[in-house]
Amino acid sequence: MATTFSLKAEPRVLLGKKAKRLLKQGYVPGVVFRSSGESTPVQFEERTLGRVLHQAGTTHLIELELNGEKLNTLLREVDREPITARIRHVNLWAMALDEPIETEVPIVLEGESLALKSGGVLIHPVEKLRVKCLPTQIPEAIHVNLAALENFGDSIHLRDIQLPAGVQALDDPDTTIASVAAPKGVEEEAEAAAAEGVSEG
Repeated sequence: MATTFSLKAEPRVLLGKKAKRLLKQGYVPGVVFRSSGESTPVQFEERTLGRVLHQAGTTHLIELELNGEKLNTLLREVDREPITARIRHVNLWAMALDEPIETEVPIVLEGESLALKSGGVLIHPVEKLRVKCLPTQIPEAIHVNLAALENFGDSIHLRDIQLPAGVQALDDPDTTIASVAAPKGVEEEAEAAAAEGVSEG
């Protein structure tokens, strides 16, 4: 079972543009959304919020205590100052643990590829996967082993990846996760050889 982090929230009275005043007081405004469509304006102690979000990211559950009620939530959206990266606003999504949800999980590339060792160029067009699973089964990341990339032109597609139990991918199975292109010099030589073959024929 995934790690769960705890966080306290208080009901928020300052709404709209007035919410900016909270930042001066060491609090961050936020909203908790529920599957019923209901949303609750809240505020968080800034230092605690920053620490929990850093640890939990978007894949770990955050047990939110609000008005004596405990809610299982995921980080939905965080707004930061462009220069200082200070959190200005945060949205959390409350959910039932026994109902599957759709979310995004980062892809982590690992392992060694013979094609890359030979000078190939890694092409990695997708950084996250959309998945469906129970909130308690959200993987921290999808690990992809590059060892399958042995030759220039080899690719790893979504259909080639073994996902954790209970996790269903929502993207196209033909989605390319990683591939290796030949180094520029090798590519040009191959094109020249192919052109020669055509002219000779």
